[in-house]
Amino acid sequence: MVMVKERRVPSTLVAQSRYAIYALNFLLTLHVAMVSYYLSPFLVSRGIPDQFVGVIFAIGSMVALFAIAYAPYFLKRQGNYTNILTLGLLQLLAFLSLVFAESTPLIIALFLIVFVAPTLVGFSLDIFLEGTVESEATTSSMRSIFLTAANVAWLAAPLIGGFLVVNGIFDNLFVIAALIFVPFIFLSASQLEYFRDPKYKALNIVRFVTTLRRSANFRGVFAAQFLLRFFFSTLIVYLPLYVHKTLGIPLSEFGMILSFGMIAYLILEIPLGKIMDASWGEKEVLIIGLAILAFATASISFITSTSLVLWGIGMFVTRIGAAMIEVASEGYFFKHVDADDADVVSAFRMLYPLAYIMSPLIGTLLLFVLPLQYIFIVAAFIIFSGIWFVAPIQDTK
Repeated sequence: MVMVKERRVPSTLVAQSRYAIYALNFLLTLHVAMVSYYLSPFLVSRGIPDQFVGVIFAIGSMVALFAIAYAPYFLKRQGNYTNILTLGLLQLLAFLSLVFAESTPLIIALFLIVFVAPTLVGFSLDIFLEGTVESEATTSSMRSIFLTAANVAWLAAPLIGGFLVVNGIFDNLFVIAALIFVPFIFLSASQLEYFRDPKYKALNIVRFVTTLRRSANFRGVFAAQFLLRFFFSTLIVYLPLYVHKTLGIPLSEFGMILSFGMIAYLILEIPLGKIMDASWGEKEVLIIGLAILAFATASISFITSTSLVLWGIGMFVTRIGAAMIEVASEGYFFKHVDADDADVVSAFRMLYPLAYIMSPLIGTLLLFVLPLQYIFIVAAFIIFSGIWFVAPIQDTK
């Protein structure tokens, strides 16, 4: 799967570009983390029934799926540098427009933009970062720093988002989220202009499916990444509705719960990345992470208390499992691809919207037969099934 690189970032600018990409990932995640858990309550506040919120998320995910599939084509036409600047400006304008939107069709259309664009921006950052890789032996460490930069943003952003939502009014939240893209655009424009685009390849679905069928390694790491995204999508769509609407916990306190849980990422990801580069194998980390995540996700269904301490502990344990899966799957995958493999990277990032299609649709069906809280038990069984796919993986070490 690894291709010979034709063009790279000039050697004198590699380190500078990499640190800029870390900062850009922080800004992107700060933006996403501020709004992610409040999009469901926003849609409900605009008259969308609970049962159909998942459908709108699924539609957005379908759009994102096709957008990522064709991303190498657009990158080939306009380049990654122009692409990321265009997407950043589009996201800024869409969020500002969402503040003033009143009609339901316009709100849904803008929602689709603000939901899809960050996924494409994240894909572009993956390509930029892979363009700075000098040795695959440091990939896990580098990816863990990249991920930790994002998780630092996740630590405070949900809390900030909760305080910005005042009396169910989301205008302040959306304005601040939009303004984050101002420094994002300027930093991208000033620090990424030296990037040299590799030869992008369009995703060949038949060839890719054949590769997955023949390679237990890629099949396992793709399954782990999909189930991680399935967990995230389940929580983003349904956890706010359960915690806020069912249990009555205010959104500001809900943000505190989420922020506390993110501490697990800061504690674990960088040490795990270094350990996997030096000694441990990714398979063991993935199996343990999936088991912890499944157990913690199932436990959510049995938390009926409004105790912030209890909820904080629950979120912290879920993030222990999620951090292990994230750093192990990302590290393993990017050890086997580089910037030229944009088609394979796009397939890997398609797992994010694919999970956002499956999870809301499953949740929508379950809501017709089960109370909201039991969605998390079903999600836990699905997550636990990932151990079967991960077990055959051959460790890098």
